[in-house]
Amino acid sequence: MTHRLTLNQGDSSESRIYYCAHYLADRLGFFAEQDLVVNFTTSESGGHTIQGGQVPAVINREADLTLGGPMVAMKDYQENGARLRCFCASVAANPWFLAAAQAQPAFQLADLRGKCVIDVGNVGTATLTFRWLLRQHGLADAVTLLPGSGDEARDYARVAAGDADYALHSMHALAPAIADGLLHSVANLAQPCGNVPWSAYIARADVMQEKPAAFAAFTRAIARALRWLRQHDALEVAEQIQSRYPGYSLAALVVGIAAYQQAQVFAPQTLIPRADFDHFCQLLSDIGWLDPALPVPYAALVTHPGETA
Repeated sequence: MTHRLTLNQGDSSESRIYYCAHYLADRLGFFAEQDLVVNFTTSESGGHTIQGGQVPAVINREADLTLGGPMVAMKDYQENGARLRCFCASVAANPWFLAAAQAQPAFQLADLRGKCVIDVGNVGTATLTFRWLLRQHGLADAVTLLPGSGDEARDYARVAAGDADYALHSMHALAPAIADGLLHSVANLAQPCGNVPWSAYIARADVMQEKPAAFAAFTRAIARALRWLRQHDALEVAEQIQSRYPGYSLAALVVGIAAYQQAQVFAPQTLIPRADFDHFCQLLSDIGWLDPALPVPYAALVTHPGETA
């Protein structure tokens, strides 16, 4: 029996290279091996809020699942109850990086003291998480954090010219400038923030109950894709997914994927660990994204259809 699922990816800005596991599963035949057909759809708007295009598509049953931040499901739980489930891990660490005009092989977060950072992405939870990280290192009042202009090329040029010291963004966005030699990656934020389930596949709880075999098949295919990501170098991965990123050079894909592999951003398994979930909840409460008076229990939002080797 062939199973079918519709995956809404949000708008084109949501198709980032750290979300490549389902593209690999499709390209390498892992979905087909599970007798599963996945229909990829998009929305006119993406975003990491409950108003973002892909989450309403799931809530309204226009799609069976989506990929995004569990932080959205957590906030939805506090506002609407346990209607969503994070069922399959995708990104297990903060995928944001710092880049500078020159390589800084000995960089430490303490080096940010007295410096100017342009928050090129202006993504709410990423910005709040960076501010949290600065507080953890006693740098909250020692770093000038400027909002991005909305023009990435302009912001990168300011850093390259020395008008600002660092650019803060996802490696997906930074990789083209790094591949072109304009900027250099100096630090990932994955290790400093600890293990957090930054992104996961999300579905309605009742839809998962209606299609248990399909979601189990999807999870097994993603498990294979995540293993494949660990076992192959960045060039091999880039060659498989390049067609999914039109306008993105192969060199930039290699830079970005290699950086994410080295930072261990891709989830090592499809099950979201309780400790990682709880750590992320605490971080999100500390930065004001979640209401600390309303606990978000792991069992209410995380499930796992199971996987086989």
